[in-house]
Amino acid sequence: MRFVMNDYELIYLIRSERDVMAMEYLLMKYQKLIWKHIHRIGLPDKDHDDYFQEGLMMLVKATKTFDERHNKTFTRYFELIMTRHFYHLKRASWNVVLHDHVDFVTGTQLIEESLPSFDFQSDLEETVYQDYFINRRSVKDLSLELGVDKKKIYNTIYRVREKLKSMLGE
Repeated sequence: MRFVMNDYELIYLIRSERDVMAMEYLLMKYQKLIWKHIHRIGLPDKDHDDYFQEGLMMLVKATKTFDERHNKTFTRYFELIMTRHFYHLKRASWNVVLHDHVDFVTGTQLIEESLPSFDFQSDLEETVYQDYFINRRSVKDLSLELGVDKKKIYNTIYRVREKLKSMLGE
């Protein structure tokens, strides 16, 4: 006969009794969920093991910070913090590939070459293009600096993005 405990019992044992077996069981139970999310976000194969380790660390964190009074299951709570962490890691890591030869640029039109013909409808579009797209500043910073509502910044970003797409022929 196989005895199975639910997540709440396992978390109780981990927190109060420091039960290593309960932690190992929880780690084994959630391995497939971690791998599912790793494959879902489309990472290169070389990063899978690193993200799996990060997922295990998020599971340990979830066992420490989970609060059942918020009407969420442990699985949903863990999934939420793991997914957020994965996307944060993916956004934060820039994969730069250095090439020895410059042959890969042949036949490519660079955006910088065609910028003088870029038609900005307002000073706000030009500022948003420069600060958001080129200097990578946040919408919140732009909103505070320019004294403009965030929604207006988002709308301007959308307009500039559409103009860039049409300029590139996409």
